[in-house]
Formats: sequence, structure tokens, C-alpha cells
Amino acid sequence: MGVNFAIAVLPLVSFLLAGFGVLFRIPSFKNRSHYFGLVAVGISLLFSFVELFKVMGGEVITEHWFTWVVSGGLSASFGAYVDSLTAVMLVVVTFVSFFVHMYSIGYMKGDPGYDRFFAYLGLFTFSMLVLVMSPNFLQLFFGWEAVGLSSYLLIGFWFKRKRAADAAIKAFLMNRVGDFLFILGIVLIFWTFNSLDFDAVFSSVNGVSKGIVSAIALLLLGGAVGKSAQFPLHTWLADAMEGPTPISALIHAATMVAAGVFMVARCAPIYDASSVLEVVGIIGVITAFGAATIGLTQFDIKRVLAYSTLSQLGYMFAALGVGAYVFAMFHLFTHAFFKALLFLGSGSVIHAMDGEQDIRRMGGLYKYMPVTTVTFIIGTLALVGIPPLAGFFSKEEIILSTYANGHLVFWFFLVVGAMLTALYMGRLVFLVFFGEERFEPREKKHLHESPAVMTVPLIVLSVPSVFAGFLKEWFEHFVGEVVPNHVHEVEAGVKLFVSATTLSLAVFGLFVAALFYYWRKLSPEAITENPLIRPLYLLLYNKYYFDEIYGFLFVRGVGFGGGKLANFVDRYVIDGIVNGVAVVTKWCGEALRITQTGVVNNYAAYFALGIILAALILLLV
Repeated sequence: MGVNFAIAVLPLVSFLLAGFGVLFRIPSFKNRSHYFGLVAVGISLLFSFVELFKVMGGEVITEHWFTWVVSGGLSASFGAYVDSLTAVMLVVVTFVSFFVHMYSIGYMKGDPGYDRFFAYLGLFTFSMLVLVMSPNFLQLFFGWEAVGLSSYLLIGFWFKRKRAADAAIKAFLMNRVGDFLFILGIVLIFWTFNSLDFDAVFSSVNGVSKGIVSAIALLLLGGAVGKSAQFPLHTWLADAMEGPTPISALIHAATMVAAGVFMVARCAPIYDASSVLEVVGIIGVITAFGAATIGLTQFDIKRVLAYSTLSQLGYMFAALGVGAYVFAMFHLFTHAFFKALLFLGSGSVIHAMDGEQDIRRMGGLYKYMPVTTVTFIIGTLALVGIPPLAGFFSKEEIILSTYANGHLVFWFFLVVGAMLTALYMGRLVFLVFFGEERFEPREKKHLHESPAVMTVPLIVLSVPSVFAGFLKEWFEHFVGEVVPNHVHEVEAGVKLFVSATTLSLAVFGLFVAALFYYWRKLSPEAITENPLIRPLYLLLYNKYYFDEIYGFLFVRGVGFGGGKLANFVDRYVIDGIVNGVAVVTKWCGEALRITQTGVVNNYAAYFALGIILAALILLLV
């Protein structure tokens, strides 16, 4: 079956072994399930690099594992299609997953669900690997749904906590909306092309009417919007922070939310032949800017990072929307490293603070957690886009692409979004690691740097967060062999202007954050209490009231409407039928009772009349 079969199946084996130990309570497996995951994902990581080097040598790898479905004209198999796009994703997924596994040994130590957690990690990694290797839409959909199931299990890992259980259900249901549209798109693909294989569909797309292709692209986009938490299906991602922090790192960096971006890039021939790209870009820009504004007002350390993920995914969708598929994937590539670093860094802080996540109750942690502090700052500068860190190169290309392709409105909001990113990330760093200590004296006794099993992944992830941007030319050439990049050339002066503008605003954002939260020259409390600013602050703090609106329309609204409908059906349909049968029966009984006279002559007359009527009927027939 080949190396790629092993890459995908080894994490599944770790899931089965760990799950077997949990199910049958095998004593020798207890609190040792991490060995299964580390070995399995470690081997998958090594094999992924082997496949990457093969593809770099000009090879495109295809493997047929088994035939899954044969029905009528439909034939779909399970297998692997590894080109440059897939090869890069394999390395990203296994690399991040391996260090999340390692980090989780320390973070989840002592948790009653320790072995169950590592089982779910294996399932999550397997699901994403199957997704990115897909040679057809049916296998893609299998992986798509499997990562959704895995995220549900992991977000609700602490299911005895109501907030965690509710967050898992919310993520699952919000994704069902997008997935319903996604499967309709797959059905329309089969109806149109009589095939679900990528090669057959992509090679025939130019022979199909633009309207049908646009309908397919729009339906597939619905799935991507749900999976990658884009507006208006974005509200589940922040609540997903109720799961363990290592899962937040895996979801935000290399698995679930990356799936939507990957799918659109993979389906670039469909989107290029459609009229939907503009919609993709608009959704991305709204998400990028809107999430950045919300991030300014949040106080939960993980929620701030969650909104930064929403925002950066918006940048990726904006790049897809202007045809810069390669740069969208390059930002996904660099973002995976520094976002995993930031989430694991936040987990290190939470671990040291004995579960505290409110940044208003932290401060001065650099004295107690030097490794976490330095690596977190590296991740922050990469996210903000400060050269020469990785985020600068990938974000700069996206912003430049929007300008070069004439989408000046996109460019404006993305540039302002870059400044807001610097502002809320600077706020986060200054409140958590610097300034006065705002925690309780008893918490100070607990403060310590995380163990090596947690800090080593931070140090390792900080390396690509610094240097991955230097792979831009290689990435552009390598991934550009299979993914188009429709970006107009611009003069060197224009590039300098765009880069200087973005960088200047990012530095300005950090400076403003320092004024507010480090030097304390300005009071954020005074500004937010200003009568003119207060309504805007509350709007952002309450996340534009999307949860309340959705709750009114789809929770209480559906409940109210469903209740009224159920009451109507119960009273007037079900009761109406039952009572109607009784009334008709009563009427028939009343009518027949008239004939019961007790006179024999009458009965003889009825009998004779019946014979005559029967004879007439027979004669007429």
C-alpha cells in the first residue's frame, strides 16, 4: 500500500491501542498511552519528510489502498495523492501533532482522562492526514467529517463541565450547517461530472457552464466557512477554548480550521472557473477585521488567541479571494508554527497559574517563566508580522496581493487589521508577562517554569516561527507547481510602500499597547468608560452580539416556533383525527339507530329492499 498508508494509519493504530486500554482498563496501559502517540506520529513525521523529498525530486505519488464504494456510476476508492501541496501539509500536520503529543505529557499529567485524551489525539491526527491525502471528494468528505467528530470529542473532553459540553455541541452544530452545504456541493459535482476524482473533475471543469461551476464553488465554500470558522459561522471557535489547551493548539494550527483553506486551494480550478472568488475574499476580510476588533476587548488568554486565529484565517481567505492561492497556503504554513507556539505558551502560563486564564489576574510572569516568556514573545512578533520572523513574509504577500490585484478596500481593512493585531497581542504580552503582579500571594507560591517536556516543544516551535519565512521563494515555486497564483506584478516602489505601511502600522500598534499596558501613560479603563466610546466597547466585548442574535433566532426562535407548530399539530391534526373518528362513528350510530324499531315487518321490508338493490347492482354491472 505504500509509505503514505503508514503515515495515515499509524496515528489510527495509536488511537485504537489507547482506546483499547481505556475500554478494557488494562493496568499496564494506564497513563502510558502517550508512548503509542509519540511513536506513531513520530514515525509518520519521518515518513512525511521522506515523501516531501520525493516530491521535491519531481515525483507525484499515488497509492490505491482499497475500493470504498461502487454503486451505479459511482466508484470511489481510499488512497493517497501526494503532490507538493499535500507533501507540505503532511509535514505541517505531523510536525505540530508530534510536539503537541510531547507537550501534553506534562500538561495533562494527573488528569483522570489522560489515556482517553491521547486516544482522541491519534484519531484527530489520522483524520486530518486522510483529508489532505484525498484523491477524491468522497475521501475528502470522510476526513472532513472525521476531524469534526474528533474536535467534538476533544472540545468536550471535560464533558462534566457544562460549558465544555455546550461548546462541543455548539461546534458540532455550527459545522453541520456548513457540512450540509458541502455535501450538497459534492452531490452536484457527481451529478455534473459523473465522477468524484479530483483529476477527472478538474480537467473537465472548463467544459461546464459557469453557473453550475459557481453553484458548486458556493456550496463547497459553505463547508469551508463552517470548518475554518469564517463569518457568519465563526462563533463556535472561541467557545472551543473550553477544551484542553493542547487541543486548541492542534485545532488552530494544523488540523480542523486549516481544512477549509486547504480545500479551497485544492479546488482552485473550480474557483477560477466560477464567479465566487469575490465572495471568498469578502468573507475573509470581514472575518479578519471583525475578529481583530473583538480581540481588543477579551480577557481570557486563550480567547484572545482564538480571535487572532479567526483573524489570520480571514487573511488566508482574503488571499484565496484575490487568486493568491499559494500565498494563502504559505500563511497557513507559517501560521501553523507560531500559532501552535502561542497556544502551547498560553497553556504553560495557565499551568503555572493553576488554571487561571484571566490576563487581568496575571502580570510580571517573565521573572518566573523565562523560557515561556521568550518563546511567547517570538510567537507574538511572528503573528504581528515583524521582520525577519515568519509571519512578516507570509502576511506581507497577502496584503501586497490584494493591493496588486486592485482590491483596495480589501487592502485597507487588512492593513488596519495588522495594526489591531499588534495592539491586542501587545496588550496580551504586557498584561501577562510584564508590569505589576496582580495575582494572589498564594498563587505566587505555585508559580514556576513548566517542565522540560512542555518547554522543549516551545523552543522547537520557536525555530520555524523565526526562520520559516525565509522559505518563501522555495514555497512559492514548489507549491506553485500545482496551485495557481494569480497575482499581478508591481513595481519595487509599490512593494516598498505597501510593506512600509503595514510594518509602520504594526509597530504603531505595539507602541500604543505599550502606552496603555506597559508604561501606563494612558488608561484603557477611562477610555472604555467614556460615554461616547462605551457603546462601541460593549459591542466589541459582546462579539457584535452574534451569539445573542443566533440564540434568539435559532434557539429560542426555533423552540418557540416549534412549540407553536407542535401544539397546533397536536390539537388540530392528531386530536382532530381522533375526535373526528369518534364523531363520525357517533353520527353513524345515531343514523342506524333509527332503523332499530323492533317490528318484524319492518325488518322483512329492509331485507327485501336490500335484495332488490343488490339485484339492480348486478344487472347494471
